[in-house]
Amino acid sequence: MNLADLSARYRHRETARIVEIDAGGGRRELTHAELGAAVEDRARWLRDAGVGAGRRVGIRASNSIDWVTWDLAALAVGAVVQAFPDETEIDDRTAFAARHGLAVLVDGDAVHRAEPAPPAEEVLGDLHSLVYSSGTSGALKGLRISRAGTEYVINRFVDSFAVTPADRHLIFLPLANYQQRLSVYCCLWVGADLVLSPYQRVFAAIRQERPTFVIAPPVFYDTVLQLHARTAAGTPLGEFLGGRIRFMITGMAPISRATLDGFRAGGVRLLEAYGMTESGMIAWNTEDARRTGTVGRLIDPDAVTFLPDGELLIHRPTPLSLGYFDVEPAVAAQTFRPDGVIVTGDYGRLDPDGFLTLVGRKKDVITLGNGRKVHPAEIEGLFAGVPGIADLIVVATPAQRLGAIVTPVVDGDEERAAIRDGIARVNERLDGHQRISGVAFSAEPLRSDRRFLTANMKLSRTAAAEWFAGQADAGPLTVGARSA
Repeated sequence: MNLADLSARYRHRETARIVEIDAGGGRRELTHAELGAAVEDRARWLRDAGVGAGRRVGIRASNSIDWVTWDLAALAVGAVVQAFPDETEIDDRTAFAARHGLAVLVDGDAVHRAEPAPPAEEVLGDLHSLVYSSGTSGALKGLRISRAGTEYVINRFVDSFAVTPADRHLIFLPLANYQQRLSVYCCLWVGADLVLSPYQRVFAAIRQERPTFVIAPPVFYDTVLQLHARTAAGTPLGEFLGGRIRFMITGMAPISRATLDGFRAGGVRLLEAYGMTESGMIAWNTEDARRTGTVGRLIDPDAVTFLPDGELLIHRPTPLSLGYFDVEPAVAAQTFRPDGVIVTGDYGRLDPDGFLTLVGRKKDVITLGNGRKVHPAEIEGLFAGVPGIADLIVVATPAQRLGAIVTPVVDGDEERAAIRDGIARVNERLDGHQRISGVAFSAEPLRSDRRFLTANMKLSRTAAAEWFAGQADAGPLTVGARSA
């Protein structure tokens, strides 16, 4: 796959489709050829507006065929798309465009043309787009996306998952998230159908549009199982999801073993993967090579090294990102080293067969009162078998010990007491630094509550810890004699 030839691949296809479902449930459909004609019209408009290589086209809009059309038109004229998250505030379009050096700003249905257009800037030959990504801290960072890195990820995905024109892919996360645009380019390249849906309509869209593969964060799959149990328990899970699912991929955050087991029991392949916008995909399970509980085999084993503490470093000739923009140099240097190495901030280990298990995020490490450092995700795994627990999140307590936020399967006083006893029994066989000292209960999982999620739907452990600290019921547990 290469971006320069993308238009030639899709613009004459009369069978492949792109479908848009809007927030009201309305449906719009174009063939790839009709999309190509719309792209040519937009590209002509951009050229007439003086937009070419070195100019920026900003897009802040909900998912739609128009979003894709503007993106592809900018690609056709050599411009750089700067994709702004949906929640970006734009009070004054003229001032906003000037501040970001935009020749054109697509703001929802409105199109603002800068007058006069800002001068063309010097463009790195491999620069494709400017995007924003948020890590577990929730802070947005600007990233310069590489053409070569984009092409590399898509080619590896097509080969590893055997994507063909028979496939149909559904997207519901924002197109401002670059992973979704990778999926768009992939479908246009191979001739697969593409469906764009808002999150509010995604479950109806899956049943109506019958995709063959979906890529989504864990909270989506948790919700699938909950909806299936409540509304369609007698229907096979695969049929509930449209009846044509070939595989589903989860990433972006840890997923519970219970959810993975639920999909396996339902006969639907849910495959864990691991990547980051800075480097591109790092590991994935595939239909032919998968191991539950791991994020799969390394895509480029020679490009990955481990520090003594288990942190992953990536050194790949074609990373997805060329580096940050609008980020303090000292902050950028923590991820992008001068020697080309990308520091992931993730800890992991390989098993003898080459499957990678993620241990946790560097930013999530909890330092206890005695100076001992622990990974909350590892601790969560130790308590996964306690009966009655639907979800458990380990956080730091104000006393610099470990606390747990628990969502019970059934919420009641007796059930809560049984869970406390179960956690205390597990505590007794653990070392002091692994023990949970207090429990707070939440009737609803925090992992599905937007208040506790970052912009890309990852759990904010900082927000979870703040919530824990404010709970009056986060009482102590009876533990063994050894001190934490």
